[in-house]
Amino acid sequence: MPLNSLHYTIGPAIAVAATAVLVAVCRWVFSPTRTRGYPGVSPYQADFGMLVPVATLRTPSEADRLRQVLRQHGIRSTSGATSPGPVQVDTDGHIRRHHISGWHVMVFPEDSPRARAVLAGTERDWA
Repeated sequence: MPLNSLHYTIGPAIAVAATAVLVAVCRWVFSPTRTRGYPGVSPYQADFGMLVPVATLRTPSEADRLRQVLRQHGIRSTSGATSPGPVQVDTDGHIRRHHISGWHVMVFPEDSPRARAVLAGTERDWA
């Protein structure tokens, strides 16, 4: 069987084609425009993990003062900026939707009834 120049180009052509397919698949899988997450979940539903939001305040200093009040009652808490979506949580734990940015004060689920009782009992002495 005689060898010609076409015989020497088949191997590298297959390697180049396989690499191009692999690059195309990787670009599709890792593209930043691809939607991730759980289907059917609204982007305005915040995921706080194990924590439960008990209040939403306008400034981080108000959130810090509320956290100090909760700490005085032995309740561990944390605060974090609200999501870009219009989500607010009142002291009863009901989610209200407004276009106001703010700070969530969050506690563990077992501490949320006590935290809400503290919030209802304090007459905004933390604000």
